[in-house]
Amino acid sequence: MSISRRHGRVALCGVLCALCCLLLAACGGREPADDVVPGGTVILEPPSANGDGDAGLKERSLGPSPAAPATVVTPAAAPAPGAVRPSAPAVAPAWQELSRRLAADGISGPQVDALLAGLPATPTQSPMGRKIKALYNRKFFPAPPSDKPLAQYYKGVVTDANARLCRRFITANSTAFRQAEQRYGVPSSIAAALLFVETRLGKVLGDTSENAFYTLASMAVSRTPESISDWLPQLRDHAQHMDWIAETMPKRADWAYKETRALVEHMLRDRVPPEHLPGSIYGAVGLCQFMPSNIATYGADGDGDGRVDLFTVPDAVASLSHYLARHGWKAGLSRERQHALLMRYNHSTVYANTILALADRVAALK
Repeated sequence: MSISRRHGRVALCGVLCALCCLLLAACGGREPADDVVPGGTVILEPPSANGDGDAGLKERSLGPSPAAPATVVTPAAAPAPGAVRPSAPAVAPAWQELSRRLAADGISGPQVDALLAGLPATPTQSPMGRKIKALYNRKFFPAPPSDKPLAQYYKGVVTDANARLCRRFITANSTAFRQAEQRYGVPSSIAAALLFVETRLGKVLGDTSENAFYTLASMAVSRTPESISDWLPQLRDHAQHMDWIAETMPKRADWAYKETRALVEHMLRDRVPPEHLPGSIYGAVGLCQFMPSNIATYGADGDGDGRVDLFTVPDAVASLSHYLARHGWKAGLSRERQHALLMRYNHSTVYANTILALADRVAALK
């Protein structure tokens, strides 16, 4: 081969290499999209088919994709200069003030926007309306004293059949109960009886169709009588007491805001989607029915997965035991002291009586 041909080929190779370098630089120099973790793959996991897993989709950043079927969303390229970036999820006007209030408390960002955007456009009147109705009737139309003796236990709860259900539940979740009892000193019979009274061992997790986030958020934004207009006709002579209603509602709304804020923090911290949060009429959640503000303080990771999910047995048992222990439960307590601590969990004599009586029957089945 002649020297001139060799030089020609070398020159051609040099040109091609330069072009390749330019192309690689153009591709590799792009910034990752704002909502993508560099170097990661976002996996959207489908909900468990049998309903035992998280309802809805949960998002996590992973390395290599697992072998199990999953919908993989690859990182998107950044938009070209001047292109319009995708907008954040639209938060309905009804929730804008809640969004601003959360932001003022340092809780903001795309995840918070997505949570608020997932709420129905209109708050439900039911939780605040129900609360104001109860307070209103208690203040202005209290029930007359009754000569009927007060019940000692909740009807139909303290039975041998229910004790056997609790014992089988303890056996089926023996590790969770054993570890909680060893760590916090709360007998398994007490923990199981409490779970039975609260949620029938997890079978009755909510007594309203709304999830806890929607319930509490709705209460948090219901600050004026107009926001419970459907309930006002149910309040006898309400026109005569509008000043009291207008004064009381912001106080209840502020309480609900604190619980809403705590619930948002829990959802973000422990990766719990709102669809996984059925709740009581005022937003208590989980097998052990914690108000959200108690989760950060008393919630316990019973299964060691790094998060608190009160809809799992290990975390629920550990959390209720932690709560009682922090309030003074320990081995050798008198019956009177046990009763007093259970009333710290729920301020009701009948509640504490029922748990202790059912726990006695559960313990007798060993």
